[in-house]
Amino acid sequence: MLLSVLALLLPACTGNKVPDPVEDDTAAPLPLPTERCGFTPATDLDPADDVVAIELEQAPFQWDPGTGTLLTDGLAYNGEIPGPVIEVEVGQTLRTDFTNGLDYDSTVHWHGLRVPEEMDGAIRMMDMVPAGGTFAYEFTIQDAGFYWYHPHMATEQDLERGLYGRIVARHPDEPRVDCDLPVVLDDILLDEDTQQIAPKDTDHMQLMGRLGNLLMANGRSDRRVEVKAGETMLLRLVNAANARYFNLTLEGQAMRVVASDGGWLGEEVPVDNLVLGPGERAIVAVDWTGAPGDELRLMNARFRLHDDDAHMSEYDPMGEGENPVMTFVIGDEAGTPTPMTLPTDDLPAFTGDEPVAHTWVLDEEMKAGIVTIDGYSYPDVPPVMVMGDMPTGFVVQNDSEMHHPFHLHGNRFQVLTVDGVAPAVGGWKDTIDVPPFGTVELASQLDNPGEWMFHCHILEHAELGMAGFFMVE
Repeated sequence: MLLSVLALLLPACTGNKVPDPVEDDTAAPLPLPTERCGFTPATDLDPADDVVAIELEQAPFQWDPGTGTLLTDGLAYNGEIPGPVIEVEVGQTLRTDFTNGLDYDSTVHWHGLRVPEEMDGAIRMMDMVPAGGTFAYEFTIQDAGFYWYHPHMATEQDLERGLYGRIVARHPDEPRVDCDLPVVLDDILLDEDTQQIAPKDTDHMQLMGRLGNLLMANGRSDRRVEVKAGETMLLRLVNAANARYFNLTLEGQAMRVVASDGGWLGEEVPVDNLVLGPGERAIVAVDWTGAPGDELRLMNARFRLHDDDAHMSEYDPMGEGENPVMTFVIGDEAGTPTPMTLPTDDLPAFTGDEPVAHTWVLDEEMKAGIVTIDGYSYPDVPPVMVMGDMPTGFVVQNDSEMHHPFHLHGNRFQVLTVDGVAPAVGGWKDTIDVPPFGTVELASQLDNPGEWMFHCHILEHAELGMAGFFMVE
């Protein structure tokens, strides 16, 4: 009963705000109250209907991931973990006055959004925002869907420390539900003695990717959200982990995927489980069933990054079984379902016969401690030149024994086949898992000209050199 009363007094779930640290910063805070389902967007500072203007500052911030111990080396956007939810509509202009409150250069990357190249946050197309400096990001929202933002400098360390935020880009015809919940999935690797972020201590971790020992939903390992039996929830999910693939099930509930990385599918795709590689997103519809007081957990099952189950060098500190990510609590009130009349993003009818502009080959040499694309490591990867505004095919070939989430900046694509088989969930994508020794065929309209990054979204691999640039002319 106390938790229910506290939930009524709290605002809708916007992130993880903690009080200023006191002298004993290891003292356990009160347990996280059960929150209402929903979110409060960042304050729009511009009264014009066609503009959303926000202020965004990244700075040091001590926060509790759910252990009862504040991370003294944490970071945050606007003092929130995750950063504020940016809510926009297709056709609106998003203007973000960004302040870099760190003591080193940084940027903001708008993952998945088709923006002008000078707004993308990738280091080759724009100047860094210096320590203490400011920059005005401004662009028009072209695509509906669920996106996210994060730095594109020191990415592997700064995401681990808390720098990520959510973007809800509305389609005019999308279903509107009371229970609309954008969630950042993440893991964090903590030192067992100090409960602080563990240092990157081995070359092995760089090659294998950094797997955490604590799973988090919106910055907490103990996230609890109240829902109503009978109501429809739209669960917007993004995987912000350095290397972990999330393999998700929802206890006692049926899940239907209604949107992928870059927009709505136009139909519901029932799934028993949902796998999201680092950088991938999905919107899932759930019609809640259960009795008041029932606790139903979003569970994550072990996902092996290598094709060999007996791979001796792969270790997951979360163990071999399932682990809870967050908990949903059935409240006392009943809800009503929302008909899922879904918009579509007018997907081009790619045939698979589009001319292949390039085949990217991903590989790694474990003994040498290097990862490569097309036999090179960034920054020495030759640029890929392609013609824009025409149906174009690409192939991503994985010559390694490890999964790689492959991400393109600036342009979206459709997945035609994975190892010769059409995917169960289609739609626009910007990040795709390429399985060990597997091949993925892609098609894109390439309608956003410029110079764009491509890279593995295992952040340690991108840092190690599995990245490059392609030019859309």
